[in-house]
Amino acid sequence: MRSYVVKSVMLIACLALVLVPAPVTTKAAGMDMFLSVSPTSVMAGEWAGVSAIVVNNSGSKVRMTVTFSAVDPCGTTTDLGYNRLVLNAGQSVLVTTAYPTSANACRGTHTITMSTGGGGKGKASSTGVSTTLEVL
Repeated sequence: MRSYVVKSVMLIACLALVLVPAPVTTKAAGMDMFLSVSPTSVMAGEWAGVSAIVVNNSGSKVRMTVTFSAVDPCGTTTDLGYNRLVLNAGQSVLVTTAYPTSANACRGTHTITMSTGGGGKGKASSTGVSTTLEVL
């Protein structure tokens, strides 16, 4: 049963990457970040998958916290979670989360943001990238 669940999750992650439109990207000192949401529009009450790839292009190990959040047109902020990462030089990682919209969510464009916190020796500098989700 566990093998089936793991395979199902991996299949969903792979399909999300293939079916996702071109991701939003940003570059920071030695870092690349790619963010996408799939599907790009949902009915209120449905879920959307959020995928991010973080690439360490620097020559040294970096530590960071990746935080996901969403803001709807009414100004309500939803925290979607965070991950603490340690990336060696040249390493990349896929980080995913889900955005569950409520049945009474504000209709319109929701902005989903991934930001990294850091600073100091061996830590990535702070940066962020955003994409949008249409809630119908």
